[in-house]
Amino acid sequence: MAAQLGADVTLIEDVGMGGSAVLTDCVPSKALVTVADAARATYESADLGVLVDGQPLDRRQVSLELSAVNARVIGLARAQSDDIRSRLEASGIRIISGTGRLHGPDRVLAVAEDGRREVLPADITLIATGVRPRELPEAMPELGTHPTAIVHPSATLG
Repeated sequence: MAAQLGADVTLIEDVGMGGSAVLTDCVPSKALVTVADAARATYESADLGVLVDGQPLDRRQVSLELSAVNARVIGLARAQSDDIRSRLEASGIRIISGTGRLHGPDRVLAVAEDGRREVLPADITLIATGVRPRELPEAMPELGTHPTAIVHPSATLG
């Protein structure tokens, strides 16, 4: 809204647009639920009279290619993040991929991914530090420790 009213707006982001909802929570979760629903429907298809080459599906043939599932989840999160970025830029918001910190009462120091540093004037500064999902000790994500592990999209976005 501020950019639409003529303000110079700069957003500094180090992971990707959309925050945890897009990158690690809602979008990836919904994609995984869709995969699980499809697998379950396939598994139960014989009970519904679905035949493959005239025969009921052998349930032992139903499996998931987790690397493909993971690639799809990451792709969906990246696409939505990129779409958000495009819409922000189209509305006149400058985006710096990197980190920022306060640099006096009315300035912000931005450090871009490539190491470039820029001091930005800041009449108003909004700091959104983000959140991390709560991880239970008995249900920790594998974060790529196995070739077929579901990897948090934030581990690959940057």
